[in-house]
Amino acid sequence: MIRLPISHDSAADIIPIFREGLKQSNVRAGEKVVVYADSFSNPVYAPAFVAAARDLGAEAFSFIQPLINADASNRLGRANPQPLMIELMKLADFVVDVTTGGMLYSNDHEAILATGTRILRVHEPEDILLRLMPSQTIKDRAERGVARYQNAKVVHLTSKDGTDLVMQKGSRLASNQYGMADTVGRWDHWGTGLVCTTVEEETVEGVLVLSPGDVLFPFERYVTQPLKIYFEKGIAQRFEGGREAVMLEHLIVNRGDEGARRLSHVGWGVEDRGAWDTLSMRNWDKAGGVETRSCYGNVLLAIGENRDLMGQNASRLHIDMAFRQTRLELDGEPIVDCCKFLDQSVA
Repeated sequence: MIRLPISHDSAADIIPIFREGLKQSNVRAGEKVVVYADSFSNPVYAPAFVAAARDLGAEAFSFIQPLINADASNRLGRANPQPLMIELMKLADFVVDVTTGGMLYSNDHEAILATGTRILRVHEPEDILLRLMPSQTIKDRAERGVARYQNAKVVHLTSKDGTDLVMQKGSRLASNQYGMADTVGRWDHWGTGLVCTTVEEETVEGVLVLSPGDVLFPFERYVTQPLKIYFEKGIAQRFEGGREAVMLEHLIVNRGDEGARRLSHVGWGVEDRGAWDTLSMRNWDKAGGVETRSCYGNVLLAIGENRDLMGQNASRLHIDMAFRQTRLELDGEPIVDCCKFLDQSVA
């Protein structure tokens, strides 16, 4: 559970922040807005979003789903909306998802988006939402990254600690996040700024190394010693390293499947306001995860589920990894290296 303000005055205090965030997602008069919460959501977020949407002239209401048994027991960390809730969200123009786990990587999520409904995920504490307010600057940078990524065929990762991983992008499309659900059928996550693509899953070959200081999700911890993952024909065959390697392999063996061993997506962060160390200082209130994933010039890679990004890998798990000391090249041309952009067209 994230840190919860205990005063009802907090809701009034954050309405202006939420109103500006909704404006950036083009919420406007006459739209139908639904706020989806659960019994463990921040109790002031749902009413504050309803008030913010109504200030913009939208029709708005919220509903709350019990978390225990509905979500907490599935061990996947994903929201599990009831059928009636799904149908209501399909009828909305805009959904604000403030649930504990979020709907991403679920069939329900894709079905709602397919109707044209826009979904904005909001989970971070209010100070991070304010600091990472969606902006046109981040959107422009994310869109330039997609344009650069689109025609690439081969992605190559290297690092001084031994990463040497090659994969074929082929005709897969690139995508981005910039914190705005501003177009029909778009999902985004407030506080996020990144560019990514899926790859042809079976083409991934080589070794991927997480260096000390890199971040391994979903444990939300900085790696303490090199963790090596060896890919053969697209499958992560073995893991070498210290306790983080043991934890990762245990997670995949006990809660995952073969799909959890395949690459999901790969790309880079574009959020120059993001702080890499936030996760270490704010893990107690579940802050910093999105921010760390999005940090300017980092390499973000995931294994597991990727069908929401038009990939072909189905899995019960989705595991993000963020890298500070890795070089990413497209068709032999460097894009980023150790959080510095070498290609200024996407900087």
